[in-house]
Amino acid sequence: MKSVAFITEYNPFHNGHLYHAQQSKKITNADVSIAIMSGHFMMRGMPSMFSKFTRTKMALHGVDLVVELPLIGSLSSSDRFAEMGIKIAKYLNVNALSFGSESGDIDTLQTLCDKLLQLEENPLFTHQIKQGKSYPRILRELLNDSTLDSPNNILALSYLKQLSIQQSTIRPYTIPRMHASHHQNHIHHGTFASGSAIRRELMNQSTKWKTCVPESNLNLFQHPYTDTTMLFQLIKFAILQHDTNTLASIYTMSEGFEHRLKREIRQVDNYDALMSRLKTKRYTYTHIQRILMNVLLNVTRADVDTSVNAIRVLGMTPKGQAYLKQLKQQHPDKHIVTNVNKKNAHYFKQEIKATEIYNLLTNQQCTDFNTPVTIYHT
Repeated sequence: MKSVAFITEYNPFHNGHLYHAQQSKKITNADVSIAIMSGHFMMRGMPSMFSKFTRTKMALHGVDLVVELPLIGSLSSSDRFAEMGIKIAKYLNVNALSFGSESGDIDTLQTLCDKLLQLEENPLFTHQIKQGKSYPRILRELLNDSTLDSPNNILALSYLKQLSIQQSTIRPYTIPRMHASHHQNHIHHGTFASGSAIRRELMNQSTKWKTCVPESNLNLFQHPYTDTTMLFQLIKFAILQHDTNTLASIYTMSEGFEHRLKREIRQVDNYDALMSRLKTKRYTYTHIQRILMNVLLNVTRADVDTSVNAIRVLGMTPKGQAYLKQLKQQHPDKHIVTNVNKKNAHYFKQEIKATEIYNLLTNQQCTDFNTPVTIYHT
């Protein structure tokens, strides 16, 4: 069976994602589509609006197989996000990788990717990284290419870089985004909107988002996580538990930022105020939020393991089941886990912990142990 994969968050799954999945399957002539999806915490450094179990059910209305992206990929910048996603794709013997972009031109992106790989060997690039400049900003300054102004193009380049670095035979494809840009905060089109715009409407208890998601999923959009009150309290508790030395060991902690964090946490009483005091020209909101989530989950640099030794399957259709059966026949030594138990839990320690913290935030009870794999019959 020929397969195409997407490295996704689906926070939440919407019509743009459905279009992308359908078009990707068509242009790659794939038999099965695979979503490599973030769990309970997103790359922008926030908990997901809906649990990974609910988002899996949403996604299965458009894809055949949903597997979990390791937490270390979800709470990292685009390069590690891409690295972990492609390692999962390779483990699953994927034939093609499809991603959205504003460019929509794979040849142009590939040419720019080659330039980036050369640029990263330049001492000037290394110096600016050490200064704390963001990766996209450095690229824009050194290359002066407007392609780098678009977040999906940046992510697309990360995928292409990792395919090159990992010497992967997976073939890349890109689908141009439809009608809504990545960070567009308002719904301007009848059926297409960005995830940001949909989340905003959900938080405002509006119903405008309903035309922008598959109708078959509407019943799944119940009780979205939107309250940062408990989140702030848990973050504050987590920070106060540390001294600056142990805070410095947290994954993604920027050099010296632990002192600012310890100082400012005592001055505020809510999440927005904390972010306002922490924000500087040097650090983006997203970078700071990822630091806070890694503090909350106590993910240290010592916890970082980028090897892939097992895959956590969250959901599948009969086509997805058939693909996994074929994979197991061809590679009986691979660990494809559909239900977590004591014997295999050691593969997913970080993800299990993330679910427990997410449940504390959202007052939910679905854990990695008591929630069976979702099987969706189309």
